[in-house]
Parts: sequence; C-alpha cells; structure tokens
Amino acid sequence: MITGNLEYVMSSLPHLMFKDGDEERFRVLSIFEKYADPISEDSSPVAILEEQAKKFLSQNDFLVFRQIDLNSIHSEHFQKSRNPVLSAFSHHAFWLKSEIRQLRISRRKGVESSSSIKTLLPESPGNPLSEEIQLLKWQWAKLEDLSIGHYSDFEALCIYKLKLLILLRWWGFNPKKGFDVFLNLSKSD
Repeated sequence: MITGNLEYVMSSLPHLMFKDGDEERFRVLSIFEKYADPISEDSSPVAILEEQAKKFLSQNDFLVFRQIDLNSIHSEHFQKSRNPVLSAFSHHAFWLKSEIRQLRISRRKGVESSSSIKTLLPESPGNPLSEEIQLLKWQWAKLEDLSIGHYSDFEALCIYKLKLLILLRWWGFNPKKGFDVFLNLSKSD
C-alpha cells in the first residue's frame, strides 16, 4: 500500500469518468494544472501525474509507472509484469488488438470473420471514429473490473494513469483530421 502524501495526491486527483465534453475536460485538466510545477517544460496531465507520483514511489515502481503507455501496453514486457493489474490489462489489450486486426482483415477481404469480437461490433463497419471510441470504452470497462479492491495502492495508480491516457486519447480525436487520414488510406488500397 502506498503511504504518505501519495494517498492525499490520489484522493485529490479528479475522478475520471468515461465522458467527453467541455465541462468534463475542463474539470479534469484544470485540477492537473493546479499540480503543475511552474518550472516544468511539459505540463501535460500525464507528465504532471508522473511528477507527483515520482515523489512517493520507489525507483523501480516509478520506472514501471513511467513506461505505461497505450501504444505499448500490449507488449510482452507488460504481459509478463509481476504487477497483476498491468499483466491482466496487457493481455486484454493484446487480445483486443489481435481480434480487431483479424476482423478488419476479414472485412477488407469480404469474408466471414472468426473473430469473437465481431458480435460486439456492428455487422457492417461503422464510422472509424465511433469504432475507436468503442475500443476505448472496452478498455475502460476492463480497467473498471481490475480496479476492484485497489483504492490507494500502486495498482490503483497504474489504473488511474491508464484511464487518463484513454481519456486523453479520446479527447484528442479530431474528426476532420481522422476522416482525411481515412480517405487517404482508402485511396491507397
């Protein structure tokens, strides 16, 4: 269990919900800005969270914490982690990534997919943005399941960071840019 001021920091961080909107973004981001070190060059919410956590984690735990990233969470490194939350979420992310890849290949070839995730997605591909948001929602749901019994320990902090990364990814989507990328990728096929 994490002791000392990190419990206070964790309890004073904004409660994260799988929501999007100006009010939700402002509520979360403004609290992180209050924690920002005025000297720091990077005042992103993730950098601020890492900066606060570093003060209270062992060097080994901080190295693990700092490596947490949505782009690499599915890697073998995290799957073999001694941290049960990171390992479980990594396996889930790897499974999800594999299933989606298989489903998208099947859709492209116009054949029936054997992916078990196809029952969760619409029969015909929807708008790519809504499908990406659905993937983030499934990841969020897994983190909610994994959070049971973890309130102020290192695993809770890892879950918090993953949730923050999911929200920042979602909030960073730009529908116009995404549609332009989609059109360019579609032309190259």
